[in-house]
Amino acid sequence: MARPSKAVMAARAKSKALLAQDWPSSVPGVFFIAVGEPRWAARIRWQKENTAHRDKTHVWKLAISPKTGGYTEKDLLHWQKQAEAWAEAEWHALKESGKKFSRSAQASSWTLRALLTLYLEGLDDGSIKYRSCVSDRSRVRVLLGIAEKGANAKNKAFAPVLDKSMDELVPTDFYSEFPKLHPKAILNHYKGKNGEPPKNGASIKLIQTIRTVMGHAIREWGLNLELSKVPLPALAKDPGRDETLTEEEFGWILDEMKECDQATRDIVLMNRYSAMRRSEAVKLDWERVATDNTSARLTNTKSRRVKGKEVKRERVVPFVPAIEEMLARRRESSETQSGAVFLTVAGNRIWADAVTKAWERARRRAAKKHDAPLMLNKRLHDLRHTRITELGEDMPAAMIAKISGHEDLGSFMRYYNPKAEAMRKKMVEADRRRLAKGELGGESMIEAAASMLSEMPADEAAKVIALVLAKRTAV
Repeated sequence: MARPSKAVMAARAKSKALLAQDWPSSVPGVFFIAVGEPRWAARIRWQKENTAHRDKTHVWKLAISPKTGGYTEKDLLHWQKQAEAWAEAEWHALKESGKKFSRSAQASSWTLRALLTLYLEGLDDGSIKYRSCVSDRSRVRVLLGIAEKGANAKNKAFAPVLDKSMDELVPTDFYSEFPKLHPKAILNHYKGKNGEPPKNGASIKLIQTIRTVMGHAIREWGLNLELSKVPLPALAKDPGRDETLTEEEFGWILDEMKECDQATRDIVLMNRYSAMRRSEAVKLDWERVATDNTSARLTNTKSRRVKGKEVKRERVVPFVPAIEEMLARRRESSETQSGAVFLTVAGNRIWADAVTKAWERARRRAAKKHDAPLMLNKRLHDLRHTRITELGEDMPAAMIAKISGHEDLGSFMRYYNPKAEAMRKKMVEADRRRLAKGELGGESMIEAAASMLSEMPADEAAKVIALVLAKRTAV
């Protein structure tokens, strides 16, 4: 190996002496680190209302000279200026915002790509936990163009919007009713299944994921963004499904599940008559079920994150006799009467996906056997729609919401899907009760009586008319 020349040796000695010197800075928070990789660093700290705040440390590494393998004073002074310029801008931002936000927390300092990348890192290392983590992670990867599966795999078309700073974004970067005028809008390039245009619900979920990331940045990272002013478009809400199952259709599917694991059939029965979610049923433990099997307290239900903290939800679900009998049977066969209520033959807690797949297989067989192609659209979750709709015909909405776990009327109405005929019958019954109380008068009473007669079979209506005439003759 060739020995370094005298010039190189001299340059390296000069570099060593250079790093051994003190390099003070006139800008607070800027300092030089000679240990390890020589670098300038800036760390901004401030105090407001007796509370200490700090930004993360930013560093500017010195470059090694390719000729000598050492460092030069010119390079050292260059990075000192860079560090000091950054720190001065930070202090200026603090002064302008009344020590509320440093420049690192300003919208102009972040691109949408940077926010999405940091959020994805948090999802991957487990530091960010939401109930929608799995779906959010998938959509963030799609936006960043690193998805490996699906119609949007390696889709780089979102880059022009992602590389804008947060204060540069406008609503038409996300969605526009005039695509030709705003060709870079994210939803113009977002693909649905098989590469077709996405359904409105899928578009809403993508925008909601972006909103979730922004909300997290405000609450957890202290970014100076006002969520109410975030320029995300307001898309028309998905009205939700209105699919319900008749008792006959449910019976068809249950018949086709006779060969399934008993726990699978019992979970389907639970979903049908309790309005519980699939995930709630598979997670149900005996410790949460009343000893007489008439109800269960759900503690592992859907939760909501408020101001960065997980707010747990609980509710009590009452059971009808069919569920009571099923639970009594399972309790009797359970050796410990503790842990999971629904176990496979092997003694393991049943997987939620296994129940759904069993339902789908039975549904296909039932549709073919009974020549009912519309059955193919009946999902397991539609049992929740079915039960809520049934109960809604006879119980107050507030009481049903207590059972189903809905906290607002908007969410509840997505599940309450009464048919027009059912509503018409209720109207007739209401008029019948009012007629009996004598609250209807004149033409209204005549119309109500006529409506009631029209609802009866012809022979029964004839008997009513005959009875009325007989009473009038007696009087």
